[in-house]
Amino acid sequence: MSKTKKILLTLLGVFSIILVGVVILLFAFTQSMKADPDEEKKVRDQAERYLEETFDEGTEIYDVLYDNMGNRGYFEYAAKVKHEKYGTHFLVFFNDETGEMEDTFLSDKWQDDAEKEIRPYVEKELGDVLISKEMEDIAESENWEKIQEEIGEYNQLLLAFDEGIGKELNIDPNKPASYKDYKVSPTIRITLSRKKQDADEERFNEMINGLKKDKVLEHGNMIVEYISTKGVPLEDEEWHKKF
Repeated sequence: MSKTKKILLTLLGVFSIILVGVVILLFAFTQSMKADPDEEKKVRDQAERYLEETFDEGTEIYDVLYDNMGNRGYFEYAAKVKHEKYGTHFLVFFNDETGEMEDTFLSDKWQDDAEKEIRPYVEKELGDVLISKEMEDIAESENWEKIQEEIGEYNQLLLAFDEGIGKELNIDPNKPASYKDYKVSPTIRITLSRKKQDADEERFNEMINGLKKDKVLEHGNMIVEYISTKGVPLEDEEWHKKF
C-alpha cells in the first residue's frame, strides 16, 4: 500500500471517529431536551397532593413545564396549574434548594392584578399594550416571528413579582391579600417595537407619577427597551428608573 493511501485511510478513520462522536453528542443533547414521562408523572403526583393540602378552592393541573435549559435553577419539572376561582395560572414544583414543595400562585395572581391596573397608564402614554400573560402561549410557538411582524407597532408589558413572595411574606393562598397592602417593588418591563423618541422620558415619568399619585403602585423598577420586530435592540441602552 502506498504512503498516500495510508495517509488517506488514516484521515478517513479520524474523520469517521469525529463524525461518530458528533452524532453521539447530538443524540445525547436531543435526548436531554426531551421531558422524562416518569418525572412528569412524579411532579404531577406531588403537585396533586400539595394542592389538596394547601388550597381550599378548586385547582386544575393542565400541563407540566420541563425546564430543559436550566433557566430556573431550583427545579427541573413543575406542574402548570389553573386556579378555578381567580383564573390564575401558576406553577407547583419541588424546590431543590429548600427541599420543599412550593408554588407561584401569589406572585402570578399579583402579576395579573397589577398588570390590569397598570395597563391604562401605559396605554395612555404609549398606546395599545399586549399583556404578557396573553402572549405566553403564542410566544412559544414556531410562528412567533411571523406573529411579531404582524404585531408591528404594538408594545409589550411584562410585570413580575419575586416568585417566592407569598412564602416570604407568609401569606395564606386562600386569603390572597392585594399587593397594595404590602411594600413590594415589582419589575415593570416595557418593550417598544420602535426607536427612541425625544418625548419618551417625559412619558415614562408621567406614567410613574400617575401610578404613585393614584396609589396603583408606589414602588417599582421600570425598564424600557427598544427592539425591532425581529427582536434586535434598536438602542445601546435601556431606559431605567427605580421609584
